[in-house]
Amino acid sequence: MKKIGLVLLALISLGFACIVLTFTTAIGQKFYLSMEGEETASFIFKDNDKSTVYMKGVIYAGTLDDIKFLLSENPQITKLVLEDVPGSIDDEVNLAASLEIYHRGIATHIPADGFVASGGTDMFLAGVKRTIEAGAKLGVHSWAGLTQTATDFEVSDEVHQPYLDYYQDINIPESFYRYTLEAAPADGIHWMNVQEMQQYNVLTSFIDTNELISNLEILADDKMKGRATGHNEAAQSLILAQFNRYKLKPFNDNYKQTFSFTDEKTKLTRNGTNLIGYISGSETPEEYIVIGAHYDHLGVVEGKIFNGADDNASGTSALLSLIEYFSNFPPKHSVIFAAFDAEELGIHGSRFFVENSPVDLKQIKVAFNFDMIGRNSNNEIYIVGTNYYSAFKNTLEMSSKYTNLTVSYGHDNPDDKEKQNWMESSDNAPFFLKKIPNITFSEEDHPDYHKETDEFSGIDQVYYKKVVHLIIKSISRIDANLQKITLQK
Repeated sequence: MKKIGLVLLALISLGFACIVLTFTTAIGQKFYLSMEGEETASFIFKDNDKSTVYMKGVIYAGTLDDIKFLLSENPQITKLVLEDVPGSIDDEVNLAASLEIYHRGIATHIPADGFVASGGTDMFLAGVKRTIEAGAKLGVHSWAGLTQTATDFEVSDEVHQPYLDYYQDINIPESFYRYTLEAAPADGIHWMNVQEMQQYNVLTSFIDTNELISNLEILADDKMKGRATGHNEAAQSLILAQFNRYKLKPFNDNYKQTFSFTDEKTKLTRNGTNLIGYISGSETPEEYIVIGAHYDHLGVVEGKIFNGADDNASGTSALLSLIEYFSNFPPKHSVIFAAFDAEELGIHGSRFFVENSPVDLKQIKVAFNFDMIGRNSNNEIYIVGTNYYSAFKNTLEMSSKYTNLTVSYGHDNPDDKEKQNWMESSDNAPFFLKKIPNITFSEEDHPDYHKETDEFSGIDQVYYKKVVHLIIKSISRIDANLQKITLQK
């Protein structure tokens, strides 16, 4: 509920009946809000688009009827954009109106200049799909009645039940409600950061998951001819399009880092191309996080196309989605995005990058690698590297706390004879050998590994999306806490 202002003092002098009429009727609430300089919630369409409706103003006693009428007259509405919704003066109506949105299957969105708080946040959470643009503000605080605030009541008091029931109905964890009560007092506001949004499932997705799947499918299509080094220009074009779309900064005015190497089988000199771009950090731009994945595969072997859907179109598409994420939610540290070539021929691309790094290696604080993350029959994903870099493990465990993936740690101990040591088997190896902290996300091999049957149809899309969301949570949390983590080393 919004903070009660000076108008209430005047109403008190007129008696209890006047107070009741003011705070329990739509007309009375409109009067009160106008005296406070606020507008009641209103809805408009823009640009002749009748599928998206825009909302501004304080939620009040008439909002439920307004929403019911709006949706009845416009059943084609699929999205509600909350532009400036600072709160609610009638929480009971707000929860009922929000449930109306939820049951109608409507998505909610906050634009870059959006300002949503208090009861407005509750309405935003009703969206079956919830998205927010960089720059938007989403605020929470404890609630207040006329004489008491939420924290005046015991945790078990029934006064909390309507809110708990509401969050249960819309699949928001109960812990979110408890968090809002402690985040700020009723007369204050706490603006949520990205990590808090992730922790409490505030957003349904931080990336376009349809695009994530689409990019993987394109990379694993026969038209890509297996993305063999020297013959993967089509894959390069897709990756570079994402670099340009999100305006990544190039090093030396060029995204391409070309290199030569000796093919270990033929002993011939071959050429490869890494694709490198970066986003400057908002707080510590002189320190870097590297996010990498190899985009090459085996190409055409004896007339058969080895499409490498899992190895490693899955990792490459995840890399492209990480570009989308950090473009929308700017990192504290600078982030280098590296699509490595010639991994299948001997980890040549990442080795060349490390030996010819565009930044001083001392400035690279941690490197992440994705290699085969698209399918696993046991719903298991391995996080590799914490045996050497234990300071990262607590943050990684916090990031995986609410996933239903089986998150395992290992394949990073040379003394473990039961599991292969992956510390030098992928693009993490050159960083490892230079003593740069590195974390790899990967699954164990499957029957289609390095076979022409590693096709898009074999990707477990549900599993894959969960892994990519875990990666996003992990890297963003490490970015936010990197100084504390590095001090533990």
